[in-house]
Amino acid sequence: MISSHSSAEAAERSTPEILRRIGRSSFKYFRQTRQRLEADRRLYNALVISVLLYGSETWTLLKADERRLEAFHMNCQRRILGIRNWFHFVTNTSVTSQTGKQGLAIRICWRRLSIFDHVRRLPEATPAHSALRLAVDTSAGGKPNIRPKWKRQRG
Repeated sequence: MISSHSSAEAAERSTPEILRRIGRSSFKYFRQTRQRLEADRRLYNALVISVLLYGSETWTLLKADERRLEAFHMNCQRRILGIRNWFHFVTNTSVTSQTGKQGLAIRICWRRLSIFDHVRRLPEATPAHSALRLAVDTSAGGKPNIRPKWKRQRG
């Protein structure tokens, strides 16, 4: 069934999922005891990022959603480093360089590209591969060749 919703409505459908993921991945394990920075990084990747970005390949990200995700990510990195208060005046760039973590938008982009790579390796008879081929041909400026090989029965 083809939906007649506008693209803005479709994009807003991902926002509740993103907010739910941020809530689920909120962490309560940081700073129970003083851990090494490397241990905190590993825990953050295993427990927070994996829950936060589950299914992110299919999200329609709005700019507001992207900013919200990046703010959550930066808040987590500051907690890992033990930067608690806003008056420490530590820039986001220095926090990112200390933790060595890339932005979440880049991670989501890489996850999306990995899905396309999986589909590309599928046999050509697979419907997902055909849909990807159609999308690539259309975006390259070619005319889609979508003449169906089957016909619906009359009536």
